[in-house]
Amino acid sequence: MIKSLFRQMWNQRHANVWVWVELIVVLILLWYSIDLVYNYEAAARQTKGYDTENVFDIQLNIKPALQNDSVLMSHSAEYLEQIYHLIQQYQGVEEACFYYGTIPYTGNNMYEGYAPHSDSTHVVGCFIRYVSPTYFKVFRLQPLSGSFEAERWDKNEYPMPVLMSETLSDSLFSGRNGVGETCFNPYFLNSVQPETNYKVMAVLPAHKTDEYERYEPFIYLPSPPLTHWHHIAVRVASNSIPGFTEHFMQDMQGKLSIGPYYLYDINSYGDMKEAFDIEQGTVNYLNTTYAVILFFVFNIFLGMLGTFWFRTRKNRSEIALRMAPGCSRMNVFGYYVLEGILLLVSAAIPAVFVCANMQMADLTVHTLMEPAWGRFLLCFVSAMLLLGIIILLGIYFPARKAMGIEPADALHNE
Repeated sequence: MIKSLFRQMWNQRHANVWVWVELIVVLILLWYSIDLVYNYEAAARQTKGYDTENVFDIQLNIKPALQNDSVLMSHSAEYLEQIYHLIQQYQGVEEACFYYGTIPYTGNNMYEGYAPHSDSTHVVGCFIRYVSPTYFKVFRLQPLSGSFEAERWDKNEYPMPVLMSETLSDSLFSGRNGVGETCFNPYFLNSVQPETNYKVMAVLPAHKTDEYERYEPFIYLPSPPLTHWHHIAVRVASNSIPGFTEHFMQDMQGKLSIGPYYLYDINSYGDMKEAFDIEQGTVNYLNTTYAVILFFVFNIFLGMLGTFWFRTRKNRSEIALRMAPGCSRMNVFGYYVLEGILLLVSAAIPAVFVCANMQMADLTVHTLMEPAWGRFLLCFVSAMLLLGIIILLGIYFPARKAMGIEPADALHNE
């Protein structure tokens, strides 16, 4: 059967060459489309390095009429302590923390540079978060190496303890395990502040500010006492999630109005992400991009389906003639499927060469994910499988209909 197949493909080479060229072009374009989708969807499914599920953000503010009241403001620390204590005790709250600096899904970022003592010229910029000790429980951060010691998490410690993301640790210390290493902030060198020496307590997983971003260097430092510009985050028990925002605002709006402070807002990090994606135009961009790709793939489906449907339908008399000597339906179907697969595989050889050169020439979209060869292989194989399914469908339905023709009728027509 194989010899017969190759002989037939050679005899029909003039017709096959156009299908072969079409397969090459379609395979390249399909690979590029799948690779583009991979760039965004693979990034969105990467962990951020911290867990925001079931976590809510609480913001306090100062009443405008009382912000100049020096008597009230002199007791602000006491008022905030009371507010924080009430939040911790609220039903459904498992743990609470406060922090400021880089806030997820807000665009509010704090960025500075740090350098190892071993090489003061090697300054690495990174995102900063000043956090309370309970932050790591609320956001469920688990160190890759080292361990977090809550009793030592204090700004007055010297050297000041810090936690770094894996990305920052690797950049600062040339790939060495950063636990126990020291660094400094060049910004404070000419300042009277003693915050110039930091010691790495633990190294955390790689971090990013939101799903549609690359991993960036991050550093965590002990937070000063709670102030109104801090964000308060609470982890809520799963059974208390439904309606938590509405219940909290209703129950705590009056209770948290202590001194000059009031409850300004509460949002889940899931809602913050949705609002941030809309504000940044991410949703519109991705919807438009995916709609265009879907339309393109649909046209590929129709085009390739029609091509192989027409080829198979044109050979319906041949199909019946093959069945006349006793060839089974499965063998006949396998014959034409094998022909389609051989065309696809032969088209994949020049197509993979073109695609590989496009990747090496930096012509792919890799804003979020690196253009690794593993990614290339996955996307190219996916394109081949999708195209293979389309070819099978284009062969199956007309072949099935053709196999219903009586061989005698096919011989008479021939």
